[in-house]
Amino acid sequence: MSERRTQVGIGVVDGEQPAAPTAEPPPATMATAANIPMLIDAPETSQHVETLSRGFLVVSLKRAFRLQIKDKEVLESERITLEASTAHVTDKGHQAFLAWRRSVLLLVAIMFVPLTVFRFIEVFDGPTIPTAGRVFVMFPAFAELAFCLVMFAQLKNWANWRRQRRFLFVAWALYFLAPFVVYIYPFRDAFDSWVSAKNAAMLGDLQFGFTRAKMHMVVGLVFGVQALLALGPKVISLMPGLIRASVVTKLLFPGTTAPGWLMMLAAPFYALFAYIIVLLPYQVTGSWQFVVGNLGIIVAQIFIAISGRRLTVPLTADESARRIAKTWMAYILIMVTGAVFMVYGLYDFITQLNLGFVRVVTGVLSLISNILLDTLIGTDAIIAAMAYFRQRGAPDPAHAVLLREAETKLDTFAA
Repeated sequence: MSERRTQVGIGVVDGEQPAAPTAEPPPATMATAANIPMLIDAPETSQHVETLSRGFLVVSLKRAFRLQIKDKEVLESERITLEASTAHVTDKGHQAFLAWRRSVLLLVAIMFVPLTVFRFIEVFDGPTIPTAGRVFVMFPAFAELAFCLVMFAQLKNWANWRRQRRFLFVAWALYFLAPFVVYIYPFRDAFDSWVSAKNAAMLGDLQFGFTRAKMHMVVGLVFGVQALLALGPKVISLMPGLIRASVVTKLLFPGTTAPGWLMMLAAPFYALFAYIIVLLPYQVTGSWQFVVGNLGIIVAQIFIAISGRRLTVPLTADESARRIAKTWMAYILIMVTGAVFMVYGLYDFITQLNLGFVRVVTGVLSLISNILLDTLIGTDAIIAAMAYFRQRGAPDPAHAVLLREAETKLDTFAA
């Protein structure tokens, strides 16, 4: 007997005629057995081309800065791709979330193109430094370039959330940590081979007072300020990114309570980080714009922390959207007002230190792009964490006893 082989997705068996078509063909939008092979073979290229098209860029600009897109805004081509490659994602809200991630990733990748160019300009903008110092300064620029290329490469995998999430998280972690590792290097030591002790003594004889110790202090201050400008936007963007990620997660899973608690925890830390980072430029310039801007950020965090308390209970989708809509626009208005004053003060700070206008542009662009990026990475991390703890939450008699004991103690203590 000859071996009978089945062609998956086509429904043809060797030696037999194909089955007659049914009377009512399935809808065109569904991934039927007859069109799955075509969608799997073709979309990797077509989807990548569509992602980089001008039309999809306009769509992404409308989507990316929002925290939720409506089901009807998902493109038909996106639904077909999801139904073919991610068949278990049938909920329209989840499909809208994946489409939103696609737009955010594209916009951030595009923003990283000029940001990377500006980073390389910064490397050669300013006083000449020794080769060893120059090499270390270039590491963050190469890290941003590498991450930019990774984001563009990952655009084709937008429908495969699990795989893309892990890959992006590892790449983001390397990109985020690169400048922190670079500034561990004491840049003042790079100048020891450039300015010898003899030259320093000669300059001292000319009454410049230029000794090795003073050179170390000046170089350390200069690179300390540069480290603040490079690391500040990344650190400050973490908390608003986490707050936005919490809102996105609450809108996607309104019955969960974790996003509300994360908002309440992240808001005060954000206010504290902003205050600490602003201290140095404020003391250098004495600019009142820093005071007003910082005050606006602190007020906004108090406001969103109080609002987050209302999201720490299970809600319906409509209730969740309604509660967020009441407070989010007011929060954004306060934040934007404070940010305007902060940018003005930052420009004054950079001008007084003669660091160049390009650093202002780089700082603002870095802050905006990192907030969007941290929103995407943070949302993925929150969802993955909720799924992990949900799997770990299987009934365990021993744990149940400990939980009841803890609840009894808590009830007694709080009585």
